[in-house]
Amino acid sequence: MTLTRRQLFGSGAALAASAVAAQTLLSAPEPALAACQALPPASPTSVAMNRLSNGMRARDLAAFNALGATPDERYERWVEQQLDPAAIDDSECEQRIAATRLKIRYETVNQVRPLDLLGASTEQLWTRVSDSMLAWEERIRPYNEVRVATWIRAVYSRRQLFEVLVDFWHNHFNVRATSEGNIAATWPVYDRLIRTHALGNFRTFTEEVGKSTAMMLYLDNASNRAAGGEGGNENYARELFELHTLGSDNYLKFYDNRGLIEPVSYGEERFPRGYIDDDVYEASRCFTGWTIANGRDGRPNTGEFVFKSDWHDTYPKTVLAVRPMEGIAPAPNIAPRQAGLADGQQVFDLVCFHPGTARHLCTRLARRLIADDPPRRVIDAAVEVWMANRRAPDQIRQVLRTILLAPECRTTYGAKMRRPLEAIWAYLRATEAQLPSDEESVGGDATRGGYWGSLFYNADLTGHRLFGWDTPTGHPDTASYWANTNALLVRWNNYYNMAQSWGGNVQIDIIGQTNLNEPCAQIVERWANRLCGFPIASWIQRDLATFLAFGGDVNAPPRPTSRAPDWGAIEGVHDRVRAMVHLLAMSPDFNLR
Repeated sequence: MTLTRRQLFGSGAALAASAVAAQTLLSAPEPALAACQALPPASPTSVAMNRLSNGMRARDLAAFNALGATPDERYERWVEQQLDPAAIDDSECEQRIAATRLKIRYETVNQVRPLDLLGASTEQLWTRVSDSMLAWEERIRPYNEVRVATWIRAVYSRRQLFEVLVDFWHNHFNVRATSEGNIAATWPVYDRLIRTHALGNFRTFTEEVGKSTAMMLYLDNASNRAAGGEGGNENYARELFELHTLGSDNYLKFYDNRGLIEPVSYGEERFPRGYIDDDVYEASRCFTGWTIANGRDGRPNTGEFVFKSDWHDTYPKTVLAVRPMEGIAPAPNIAPRQAGLADGQQVFDLVCFHPGTARHLCTRLARRLIADDPPRRVIDAAVEVWMANRRAPDQIRQVLRTILLAPECRTTYGAKMRRPLEAIWAYLRATEAQLPSDEESVGGDATRGGYWGSLFYNADLTGHRLFGWDTPTGHPDTASYWANTNALLVRWNNYYNMAQSWGGNVQIDIIGQTNLNEPCAQIVERWANRLCGFPIASWIQRDLATFLAFGGDVNAPPRPTSRAPDWGAIEGVHDRVRAMVHLLAMSPDFNLR
């Protein structure tokens, strides 16, 4: 679905509750609303800065504009630059992470500590929390450190496309970090795994995810054993097929006879058209014995992946096998008594090299990077590149290049809606906000100074909980889920809450970045360009200028007036400027990308 400004604006009628000033926008006449049907100008610059990044930031926009003479030239060079994140100097962002302090408080402990667990190994993190009496706050400390680092990178990193892709892959291979203490404890390792493979080979990526401590525990494969155990836990195998690879579109729900499943061809290869429940059951048998070292049954206590051969089902299996002829079921294609990890690795080959997986993943990538309803031509082109590079170490990078350089990507705008965290990060980037660093106490009050905790609490109220989606599906990536009154109201309230000491203590100097000697209309225009990067709807710009002028002359600078609540004080002007920027962030122009 392609969103119009009016559709998005209409879904947020509760804007009136966020501030009395919002009535200015809500009272716009029907002709003005009708004029908003057109989307913002299609611009490669807007696409790069707002859809392929976490929002406009003056420094990054200047660097983009320096890349060439034309928007298309700049866009193409920027894409190539961003697809090689290791070559981008991001030391300033990493220095911010190193300087940031995060509070931990429980019982008699009240400390601010650096983010010193981000680089720890699985064994180091596992050993640290092996004491079952360890406080929950200590156990989930590594997860909280990753959340802080993720926010810092989202707002300050020069590797913006990479951060967008890391978020995509975390969502695709979703694990709720706090579903178990040992998952939260080893979260830095899972985050590093996602970052390592985000532009690499999907087959390698998928196996490493499957062997990770986080996924092993979240989807129960750590307890998957043959006789004497659960008899084959299918949780991981089910999600491997349904979410991670082929997707539900390739699930043949009503088939139970492999001989009835017609084959499909791709080049010289033949594949079954889709998968059935028996494929899931058989795959779960292939993964028996894939577990973690937790100190039991003679295993070391490191939390790392191990293969336990006496748990493994050594009988033959049949997974995604092609029938020899119609009505005849295929013979087992996974041989008995294969050594070590061979059964499971063969399953990864079968699911990751299937053309259904190529289409499922290319569709998801195009949906994230172009539109809720991605163009078929781009998906088809991406599938060809995916299949041709199934064994290439940079497979994902090559597929992304195909999607990002397609005309449908660079020339469309407004077909996606920012999810709550994306909107918050974009607001922070546009306003040159300074994220907090925690303090042990404030004014002698030990309960105060935990700014990051307050920031996370308020952001989580939007429903977009970083690493916190309850089910393996991951956060929805279409506007139909997020464009509702309550969700938008909570999102908008965050712009105000973040800047309060009780809401996150984010430092946003809007007044210091505003020339109060300029006319109200020009102030609004400058901030609109800062937040959106293009001329916003004329009626919104006009009404915001009227709001800033206290209903007076929009071609004059804002001035104190006895009509304001502050009765003529300059603070009234400052409050109006801040509110005007908040209202801009509530506009459809800002929330579409």
